Amino acid sequence: MSESETEITPKITIKKNGPYKVEGKVPFIKLTQVCSEYGEPLEWKFLGDQTPDGDSYLLCRCGKSATYPFCDGSHKAGFDGTESARTDRASLRVFTYKGPGLTVRKDSSLCMQSGFCVLRNTSVSELTYGSIDPVKRDRAIKMVHDCPSSSLTCRLPQDPDHDLEPELPVQIAETIEITSYGPIRAPLFVMGYLPIERSDGVPFRPLNRISLCTCGGSHNKPLCDGTHRFTQEAALRRQARLNNQ
Repeated sequence: MSESETEITPKITIKKNGPYKVEGKVPFIKLTQVCSEYGEPLEWKFLGDQTPDGDSYLLCRCGKSATYPFCDGSHKAGFDGTESARTDRASLRVFTYKGPGLTVRKDSSLCMQSGFCVLRNTSVSELTYGSIDPVKRDRAIKMVHDCPSSSLTCRLPQDPDHDLEPELPVQIAETIEITSYGPIRAPLFVMGYLPIERSDGVPFRPLNRISLCTCGGSHNKPLCDGTHRFTQEAALRRQARLNNQ
């Protein structure tokens, strides 16, 4: 096989104070939250494929690109992309909900407030404690699997040593979250255990679901910590007040 025909291993490499470099022809799609009439996230909806031509592409990490979600070099104006997230996923903030038909673990250090785990009349923990009912168990599993950050994982009693994970393709999704004031830009949803490597060459432990910051404001870079929701929702709230004056 010639050098030009050599396949590049799919992966994401974080550039120091710069973008995400995606190599290996990784599909890039767009998803949006679908919400109930009460604004509760219920599932993800596919909006289209936006994979660029070529073997690699650069995705914005600073949140300032005029060609978002793709990088246009705006990070060169002084973006601080210091990577502080642990690569081994170890955490002291793990809560376990153990029910008769399901056990759910929540790693708060990975939570980015996507909202799938709490509804107005129930929650993933309540459903887990009632998981002797197959309907409640399956609903809790769906909540876990819709979580884009792996903050939530679950295990069945018949296989207590392994996480029950959805079969996701190797791909990246630009995501849109829905707030009471309108849609907002949300993190990259990286799926299928796609390898992620820090700018110093240290790899993250691959996960089936992980969320990467795209607003530039996370305090746990490169992982999303939900900062985008607070900043964008506050801006939409201010604009709504101005419009009503």
